[in-house]
Amino acid sequence: MRIALSFSVLLALSAGSAMAEPVSVDHAGHGHDGDMVSVHGCFGDAAGKLSGGIHQVPLDDEVREFLDAMNTANAGALDNRLDLVIVGDGYTAGEMGQFHIDADGIVASLYQYEPFTSYQSYFRVIKIEVISNESGVDNDPNPGVSRDTALDMTYWCSNIERLLCVNVGKAYNAASAAPDIDQVIAISNSSKYGGAGYSSNNLGTAAGQNSAAADVAIHELGHSLGDLADEYTYGGPTTYTGGELFPVDVSIYNQSEQIAQSRKWHNWMGASLTGFDNPINAYEGGNYSQFGVYRPSTNSMMRSLGRPFNLVSAEQLLKEIYREVNPIDDGTANGAALGRDDSAWIIPMRPLNHDLTVLWYLDDVFRPDLIGAETVDIASLGLDDNEHELRVVVVDGINWVRDAAMRDQFMTGERIYSIPSIVCHADISGDGALDFFDIAGFLTLFSSGDLAADFSGDGSLDFFDVAIFLSMFSSGCP
Repeated sequence: MRIALSFSVLLALSAGSAMAEPVSVDHAGHGHDGDMVSVHGCFGDAAGKLSGGIHQVPLDDEVREFLDAMNTANAGALDNRLDLVIVGDGYTAGEMGQFHIDADGIVASLYQYEPFTSYQSYFRVIKIEVISNESGVDNDPNPGVSRDTALDMTYWCSNIERLLCVNVGKAYNAASAAPDIDQVIAISNSSKYGGAGYSSNNLGTAAGQNSAAADVAIHELGHSLGDLADEYTYGGPTTYTGGELFPVDVSIYNQSEQIAQSRKWHNWMGASLTGFDNPINAYEGGNYSQFGVYRPSTNSMMRSLGRPFNLVSAEQLLKEIYREVNPIDDGTANGAALGRDDSAWIIPMRPLNHDLTVLWYLDDVFRPDLIGAETVDIASLGLDDNEHELRVVVVDGINWVRDAAMRDQFMTGERIYSIPSIVCHADISGDGALDFFDIAGFLTLFSSGDLAADFSGDGSLDFFDVAIFLSMFSSGCP
């Protein structure tokens, strides 16, 4: 029986408290221009069908510290998990119970969709209680409503009712109370539908009590974690006429062109796997245009709420998860020198639906007898006295990934250990044989007072050193 080893941590901040110094944010370095930043605003109808687009919203001054320091983002991560930090806005001190209900609901729904279901043990969820002076957020339920809240969340952002914006600097300043930050979700104390995805800042927003809040947050994670495009056909020109698009889940090339030119999801064409939006092909319409753009599946999470991701998007999400998580969770330190009586051990990461593959190599020769072993006793390897190298490789071979280069770079972990040669100290002459010359050499060292003859290691030359030498000599070493 497998047990989900996801983590949940609680921290608290009050609206008037001194917060930690801002931390830098990992992002692609795009999507902002001057004092504005591009955010995704994606809104579902009663059937979950999405519409919306990318909107320009003000970039608050505080976030400049994050953008300027982006090259040191998440330096020295404290754990081997993807840290998802949830902060709330518009929750008073007496409403922290509601904040936890709202945050837990979003996390539970996240794990209903692959690849998050199977890889939930890779996440650490950190909930930070941020106390606001007033309950609710700005412009809820109508424009003109103003509330004193910690993170300045507001509906009607850029005059779009359901675009739920947040002060990015304040959100990250609150999140910086966590030991590490990989993704942030800011939730409003509201039931009014809304959300936004700050892809360039690894940040999404959602309404805490809206029935679609969880799916909105998950869709926005598709943007902020996976850099995925919207796959719906509203909000842009009817026909797209530009060049190839950056996100992996949209392309200007149809099925035959992708296959012929090895582009985008060419190696996924025709694939169908349980748990995803199938089958994979090139369906016209996506990235806000009806024509001139293709998407991988008919109706994925990036097109409609409540839908599974397609395999192309899942592969990309796994790549981003593995940017933060090493397949080797723990073990004997890489580069360690191991004695003949020592053991090498590792703990691989443990998805819920399969085991990672553990492979061992001795002097670059694969050892099939050790497949899957998490502990290897050096004495069991049958080594001679020479120096040797032991290497372990842990790889996630799940069939949700077809990009071999991606698997090698992100989904494979390796540790190498040295096994020093055994030195025969009784071989004084160093010729590899124990003979008269070694006895003569020892006696010369001993009589001259050279501590190289101090075989007992007590700092003096005496009977014990002679006895140890003779014992080693007679036994043939070591």
